[in-house]
Amino acid sequence: MPEKTGPDDQAAAPPSALAPGPGARVALDVRGRGVVALPDRVVVLDDDFRHLRGFDPVTGAELWRVQAQPEARGEHTLYAVGDRVLLYAGPDLVAVDARRGELVATHSARAYNGGDSHCRLDITHGFAARGRRWTVDDPALTACATACTCTRRLFRCDTGAPIGKPFDGSEIHLHDELEQSASMMCVGAPNLLGRIGGKYLLGVRTRPDAYEAIAVDGEGKVLWRRPELSAAVEPYRRFDGDGAADACWSIDGTSMVAWTCSTGQIRWRAQFPGEAHQFSSEAHVVAPGLLLVRRHSESELQVELRDVATGKQRWRRTLPPDRVALAPGEDTDVLAFAQTTTYVWLDLHKGATLREHTLAKDQSLTRDPASDGYIRLGGSEVALLSRDGEVLQTVPKDTPGIEWLGAGFVAGRQERRFTVLRRPDFAPALTVEGGWLVEDSSAALGPAAVVLREQRGQDEPLRIVVLRAD
Repeated sequence: MPEKTGPDDQAAAPPSALAPGPGARVALDVRGRGVVALPDRVVVLDDDFRHLRGFDPVTGAELWRVQAQPEARGEHTLYAVGDRVLLYAGPDLVAVDARRGELVATHSARAYNGGDSHCRLDITHGFAARGRRWTVDDPALTACATACTCTRRLFRCDTGAPIGKPFDGSEIHLHDELEQSASMMCVGAPNLLGRIGGKYLLGVRTRPDAYEAIAVDGEGKVLWRRPELSAAVEPYRRFDGDGAADACWSIDGTSMVAWTCSTGQIRWRAQFPGEAHQFSSEAHVVAPGLLLVRRHSESELQVELRDVATGKQRWRRTLPPDRVALAPGEDTDVLAFAQTTTYVWLDLHKGATLREHTLAKDQSLTRDPASDGYIRLGGSEVALLSRDGEVLQTVPKDTPGIEWLGAGFVAGRQERRFTVLRRPDFAPALTVEGGWLVEDSSAALGPAAVVLREQRGQDEPLRIVVLRAD
C-alpha cells in the first residue's frame, strides 16, 4: 500500500530483537517507508522519503544510498522492473538503477485529466498484471503505465519517460451541496490490455457510445485502430491472450471473440446460449493452441475446449455448480465461488474426469510454487498433490490462517500472532506479535528468503526484515 508523507513527531521506539527458529536467520532488519525486492537487491525508501538505500539480501550490507528527490510530496510507492526501481512519488515518477544506486531520471507522473488522485502504476508482462511483484524488463512484452480512475499513460520502464499522450476517459464531477461533498464518475475508462511484439494494446473510448481497439508502438504512434473490436475491449469483459499464437480474446456471459494481436484482425466469434446475467465466464490457454472455456451459473458449470486458431469446439461438459474445472497443472485462480467444494481435473483429449478433490470448510488449494503440482493447506495436515490432483504426500501440521505461500516459506496469522513456517517440514521459522505482512515482491529473492514488513503505526516507519533459511 502507498505510504503517506508526514513528519515524525516522536522518536520511533526501538524494535525488539527477533528470535528465528532453527535453520533460519535474520539477514536484514531496518526501518523505512517502503520496500521492494529484486533478484539481488532489497531497496528501502528512507524515513525522510527522499533517499533510497540498496541492501545485499544475503549479508544485509548496505550497498548504496542515493537521493531520489529533493523534497517529499504526495504518496510514495516502490515498484521493481528489470534492474530499475520506480518510485511513484505524488506528481513525480523517479527511476533509479538498483545495481549501481544511481538516479536515472525523474519525470512528471501526470496521468489524469481532472482532480482524480486514485492513481497507481500498472506493470504487465504479456497480458498478465504484475502489481508490485518484480518483473523482468522485456521490450517485447513488458508494459508500464500510470493508471488513474479515468486515465492511462504509458511510460518507458527503464527511465519513466512518457510514451505519447495520456489516454483519457470522460470525467463527470458530482457535487452534493447538502453534504458539501464531491465525487467523480468516469465514463469510458481506457483499458490497457497488455503488450506483445513491442506493441501496446489498448481499448480506448473514441465516441460517446463506442470503444476502439488500438496498437501503439514504443514511441506512442498508433499503428492500427479496430472499431470492429469495440465490444471486445470494453473493461467489463475478461481478456487474455497467447503470445506464442499471436492470439487475443475476450469473453462475457454470452459471447466470445478472438483476434490476431499484432494486427487486430478478427479470427472468430462464438455465441453462447443462456442469459448474460446468469453466467460468469473466462477462457485461458491450457495447452499449445487450446483454450479451456468455463461458464459458471448458480445451477451449473459449463466447460468446453476450443482451438485458439479457429474457435472450433473439441468437446463440452456440464458439471455441478460446486465444482472448479482444471486442466492438469493449471492455476486454481479460475472461476470459483463461495460454495465451491470440489476441484475436478480434466483430460484435455476428451474432457473426461481424471481426479476429484473435495476440500473441507477450513481448507484451501493452490498451485505449489515449489513444484508443478498443488498444495492443500488448513485442517490438521498439509497435502501435496500432483499436477493432475493425485495426493502424493501429507504432512501432519495444523496451518490455520495462511496468507502467503512461497517455495521456501509460508506465512499466516492468528489474531495478533504472525508465524512464518519453513518448508518442507513446516517448522516455525519466526513467530512475532504485531501487524506483519509478507512483501509482495518477496519471490524475487528465490525460495531461501522472504521479506517481511511490520506496520508500527501511522506516524512510524515500517520495520523491514529479510528472513533466510540458507
